Amino acid sequence: MRKIIEKAMAKGASGCEVFYLNSLRTSVDFETGRLKGVSRTEEKGATLRLVKDGRTGLATTTKLDDTDRIVDDAIATSAFGEKAAFEFAGASELPDVCAASGEVREFEVDTAIKQTEAEIAQVLDYESEINIGGGTFVDLQEIRVATSEGFDATFKRTLYKHYLGGRLIEGTNMLDAGGYFGSTVVDTEPEKLVHDVLTQFKLGRTNVGTKTGPTTVLFTPSAVADVFMTLYLGVSGSIVDRGISPLEGKIGETVFDERVTIHDDGLLKNGYEAAPFDDEGAPMQTTAVVENGVLKNFLTDLRTAKKLDLPRTGNALRAKRLVLTKDLGKVPAPEVTNWVMAGGEKPHEELVAGIKDGVIVDSIMGVLMSNLTAGDFAGNVAYGLKIENGKTTGRVKDTMVSGNIYKLLKDNLLEISSDVELVGRLGFFGSHYFPYLLMKDVPIATKG
Repeated sequence: MRKIIEKAMAKGASGCEVFYLNSLRTSVDFETGRLKGVSRTEEKGATLRLVKDGRTGLATTTKLDDTDRIVDDAIATSAFGEKAAFEFAGASELPDVCAASGEVREFEVDTAIKQTEAEIAQVLDYESEINIGGGTFVDLQEIRVATSEGFDATFKRTLYKHYLGGRLIEGTNMLDAGGYFGSTVVDTEPEKLVHDVLTQFKLGRTNVGTKTGPTTVLFTPSAVADVFMTLYLGVSGSIVDRGISPLEGKIGETVFDERVTIHDDGLLKNGYEAAPFDDEGAPMQTTAVVENGVLKNFLTDLRTAKKLDLPRTGNALRAKRLVLTKDLGKVPAPEVTNWVMAGGEKPHEELVAGIKDGVIVDSIMGVLMSNLTAGDFAGNVAYGLKIENGKTTGRVKDTMVSGNIYKLLKDNLLEISSDVELVGRLGFFGSHYFPYLLMKDVPIATKG
């Protein structure tokens, strides 16, 4: 990598950065209760980003010995690149982050197969008609970043994902249920995932109606992850830079209920995106996004931190959104790492017991089609339960939920649960810890 930097500088670059990735991904997938396949993919390559004549250029290669080609390609693209308004990362003190697990490295395909088979058997013991699937994803990564400014560091990371989900069709009724675990370590309580999936099936087999209009809604941690897609964008430095964030210019202001505290934690123990440095070489950190309702920070990369005159927060990632795998061809941009929201005073069971007439929303289908940048979300309630006099009475069908996250978290928040749970982003990848949120007057619409 130093050789690439030396050649780029010799050919006229005023600064450059090399990102190296070596990734070995193994997937074990089950469909309809049977093993669908086992796949193993290896990716090894590097990305050169440089500045020449004041403009940025970018090139990637999987042929690491062909240094002339990647340098020439990056210089060629710089003629059409945007103006460089930042400096590459220099040498700095890095946090001590353990992002690799020996258990994940040694995790065997046979173990993944047997574990998923056993979980599927438990679900089918409950109901043989469930079309059940699941699987395990393991990614062993080595990441290195080096710059012309003196930064050069490497770390290794292990990523582990396990999921279980299925569909039960009874007449005209179709019920989906599922669970997920994502971390840098192996799940030590896989029985919880099975328990959660079975509980969803048991509670959801009876359909009940609900009314259209403002409704008391308890968002589970999974549903919070769905609607927080809006807030991820609102605090992104790139969205602020484009002038389209509703939070622009509001740092230091009270934007939410004073009970709302959220941190972006790039150092979270066992967090899916935990690392000593981001994909530009900036040290990762724990960043207060909102504290006691007050907006504290936007999430930045080197470019947006410089342009907006904001602190750099170590959130520059070359990530494919939702799936969070590294993309060598992507320019680093501000992304969330691991979000942690502080809990409240009462467990969620107590919140449920206090609801006279309401709905539990656990997952939302189609939320990505909303105007997320404005804070709006809307979609079908993929899994939701009716609450009457503190008890769940069945699943709500053909129901839509909508709202604006900025209004709901400021004006409509009734309670935050004391318990927080590990969830992914839209049910896919990631490690976020969210509580249950009880809201008043949430728009609900039903058919008929």
